[in-house]
Amino acid sequence: MMNNHNTKDRMMKAYQAYSFAVYDALLYLDAYPNCREAMEHYNKYQKLASKAKAEYEAKFGPITAPVEMSSWEWTNSPWPWQIEGGR
Repeated sequence: MMNNHNTKDRMMKAYQAYSFAVYDALLYLDAYPNCREAMEHYNKYQKLASKAKAEYEAKFGPITAPVEMSSWEWTNSPWPWQIEGGR
């Protein structure tokens, strides 16, 4: 169980780091919209963030609530305190 928790933390931190790099590039591009290097940086980290998010969500569930939802399916999963051996 601990290894799964470490994997979850590692994957979330990677997604957060890539997302931060994307946001940081967006802020820079606000000031320098024609900077080719910044746009390449943005595109690179946008792809990495999207991939990291997809991998995390495939293994652990959604990071954010989907925009279009027909039900609250996430409530059908056990809550963290209902998982045996959880933190």
